[in-house]
Amino acid sequence: MTSPPITTVLVDDHHLLRQGIISLLSELGDIKVVGEAGDGIAGLRVIDSTKPDVAVLDITMKGLSGIEMIPRIKSISARTRIVMYTMHENPDFIQQAMQAGARGFVLKFDPATELESAIREVHKGQIHLSPTASAKIIDSIITGKNPAAAPAEGTLLTPREQELSNLIAQGFDTAKISTILFISPKTVRVHRANIMKKLSCQTTSELIVRLRDQLNLQSSI
Repeated sequence: MTSPPITTVLVDDHHLLRQGIISLLSELGDIKVVGEAGDGIAGLRVIDSTKPDVAVLDITMKGLSGIEMIPRIKSISARTRIVMYTMHENPDFIQQAMQAGARGFVLKFDPATELESAIREVHKGQIHLSPTASAKIIDSIITGKNPAAAPAEGTLLTPREQELSNLIAQGFDTAKISTILFISPKTVRVHRANIMKKLSCQTTSELIVRLRDQLNLQSSI
């Protein structure tokens, strides 16, 4: 007797990526996408109405982050198991997500088959970390360092701020960052001001130097 497909909801604020993943998963006979959303609040509504087997969540989203969604999902659909699907490879975020109740963690630059495997394995009650995510955790344990963390307690950058920091360090201006992240220039400026405050930078030039120094540190670890 054939088992019913694994019902899945995808929550990600990048529309084109979301549509691509939905198309990919829809071609699989054992996984059925029953809902989608572009932000955390809308995602909770979809999950509440569909009660899927698996929810696939991005981390950085408008309103609620994927990590903040986890306990709320548990309260409205206890049967739903959670896979994080994100560009953030910071070991701290991996740990936060798993401690909050996620059972899978896949990076967006992993092969697409990793997401498929994660959905199947967490549905069976297993835990799935992609090899890349596992390597990040192991490296942080071995070195005793978390290269993506902020330099001092209380100044940890949020996922969105880390996203902006990487783009700022690469030299992208406000308009380009706005286009890449699908946010307004005003929002970019607000995030940049928060980053500057957390990193104790007085000027944008100082911020760029600081962020580039951190990227060089990461590459040397």
